[in-house]
Amino acid sequence: MIRGVTITLILGLALLAVAVGLTLARSPMTVARASGAFVDTQTPIAATESGADYCQARELLPRGTSAIRVSLFASIGPRVMVTVTSDRRTVASGEQASAWTGGVVTVPVRPLARPVAPVTVCASFRLRDGGVTVLGERTSAAIAARSAGGPLAGRMRIEYLRSGSRTWASLIGSIVRHMALGRATTGAWIVFVALALALAVAVLASSLILRDLP
Repeated sequence: MIRGVTITLILGLALLAVAVGLTLARSPMTVARASGAFVDTQTPIAATESGADYCQARELLPRGTSAIRVSLFASIGPRVMVTVTSDRRTVASGEQASAWTGGVVTVPVRPLARPVAPVTVCASFRLRDGGVTVLGERTSAAIAARSAGGPLAGRMRIEYLRSGSRTWASLIGSIVRHMALGRATTGAWIVFVALALALAVAVLASSLILRDLP
């Protein structure tokens, strides 16, 4: 029994190490392009409790876009579909399941090998309860986003995301520096102490499990 538990524990730790390695080898998502107001200056430009189709023209879909983030606020968001069209032809589409929360919803789409412009981006959803508020930048009606009821009060905040050129592993130094900020005692050594303590706890817990086996 002890041998079986030991093998299971070793395999579990090995799988954890592999998962960490694969994560570090991946590239984080970056904003290739954004339209509309910055996040901290956004204002409500529309709201609905029954669902809607909000469309915004005069957009550019960057090459390699793998997700589109739209500034929609909801306590518990509905399923959202995003469609990108050019000359009435769909060039990208995707959907995000319900139960998202906060001020943005990120919808994955298939990346294209080239940029496309101009395009119209539409976010569509239906509501059974609750409500959704559209955030963005107030503009004239001529360039504002539109719904079936006419122009909104402005343009939606839309961000086009794609994989960055650097991996998480190459960003460790920057991540450590940011994690060390805002502490009573500053310095990158704080992060390494925290990692050492976490590793010590894992080793101690593993040793206690093995010691207490019959």
